[in-house]
Amino acid sequence: MKISVIMPTYNDCKSIEETLDSLKNQTYKNWELVIVDDGSIDDTKKVINRYIENNNLNKKIKYIYKENGGMHTAHNKAYENIH
Repeated sequence: MKISVIMPTYNDCKSIEETLDSLKNQTYKNWELVIVDDGSIDDTKKVINRYIENNNLNKKIKYIYKENGGMHTAHNKAYENIH
């Protein structure tokens, strides 16, 4: 069974790697992560994309950027992208 994790985020460049490490290091490996960036104006996008590339997780993590609209819109966008 595949586990889908959704992660709305906003301006989390300083702490998001810790969260990504926690998920990556789980013993259960059949997971996907959908990150929806709700219009961050810091380096969140750069940090996430670098993390995905450096850890070869492009098949497990999907990053989506959208204009700021609030957490509820980020959740909705994530649900639309679960596979």
